[in-house]
Amino acid sequence: MGYIIHEVFHFLVGASLVYIFYIKDVETMRRRGLILFFGGISAISPDVTKFFGDILGHSIWLAPVFGLLFSIGFRYFQKDISFFKSWGIFSLTVLVGHIFIDYIGNGVAFLYPIIHKEYSLSVITRTDEFILYTLLIVVLIGLFYRKGKIIILTGIIIISLYLGGLTVSKFNLEQALKKQYEDDDINLLLSYRSHNFLEWNFMVRTDKIWVSGYSPILNQEIRIGSEREVDK
Repeated sequence: MGYIIHEVFHFLVGASLVYIFYIKDVETMRRRGLILFFGGISAISPDVTKFFGDILGHSIWLAPVFGLLFSIGFRYFQKDISFFKSWGIFSLTVLVGHIFIDYIGNGVAFLYPIIHKEYSLSVITRTDEFILYTLLIVVLIGLFYRKGKIIILTGIIIISLYLGGLTVSKFNLEQALKKQYEDDDINLLLSYRSHNFLEWNFMVRTDKIWVSGYSPILNQEIRIGSEREVDK
């Protein structure tokens, strides 16, 4: 079930992006639905290669390829937008709607196969409920309301501010942890979103001690969950 919700998450991000990039107001719900559908499916597309046991689809190098395929398909139904503009929109949607979302969430090897390492900012959970429900509401409005673009754009701005706030909070927490344990030679410091809303989990490992705990997102109060000294 979690996997399905995660795919819905990508779908809603992609649908929102293509909708706002599509400059004209769209008169019919059928055409609006078509735009939202292609945007959503394009954002899901990098996961296709996972079915073949490969993560190549999550590489930034393949984003233009996915964008090309979806722009060809989209042009078959909609010819009031240039092919190259459509290509750029769908390529950007793949990058932001899937690869970037994975980067700020559970991680992605976006330079694969050149570099196999996964990178992660870890500011959201796999299916962040605030983003999920915000996008669901604005996409439904965009489907039924001819001038819904401003609603979707507002939703994206709100989400961008939310992500900016999370990034600042995460940075401040890590700075506070570095300051608290600076005398112990930190070997590992991780902070990531808890499944409890508006809360971080963290791990700190030094030469002397291993610590895990949590901290509210709205302040940098450090609350220790477990702590043990390293065996000599």
